[in-house]
Amino acid sequence: MWWWMLAASAWAAPEMIPADVFEAAKQPDAPTKIEFHMADGTTQHLTDHKGRKLVLSFWASWCGPCRKELPALSAWAKENPNVDVIAVNVDRDRNMADRFLRAVPVELPIAYDPDANALGGYDVTGMPTMFVFDTKGALVFRKVGFNEAAGLTEILTAVQGAK
Repeated sequence: MWWWMLAASAWAAPEMIPADVFEAAKQPDAPTKIEFHMADGTTQHLTDHKGRKLVLSFWASWCGPCRKELPALSAWAKENPNVDVIAVNVDRDRNMADRFLRAVPVELPIAYDPDANALGGYDVTGMPTMFVFDTKGALVFRKVGFNEAAGLTEILTAVQGAK
């Protein structure tokens, strides 16, 4: 009977980034200078969102908890249109991310980071990892992992407390 508790805790735990991706992520760039290459072909920077609160969610196709977090974040973003949300995929192969997106309902702007520039700039070590930035672009919250029971309550609290 104890095995189900172990399985449940493993599902909520963050998944670690594979070593080759982690090594590629060691970049000297400051996070504010990182470019996000969006699925629609545009490029965005953190500074493009000054004046608005921003949530960045780093995810990967191989991340089990991401399958729960991204749909929840999509629903949350619809209810909070005053907050910008970007889901940053870190797969080296975009086809893997696209396959994930066909299987999992996600209605968020998607950025791709196959070279791990943003991943390293934000010191992401596990999936999913979420950041909240205030209207001045200052980091006010960071969370690694996703707990389905708690949902996005911590994100909501962080966004409400951000200037």
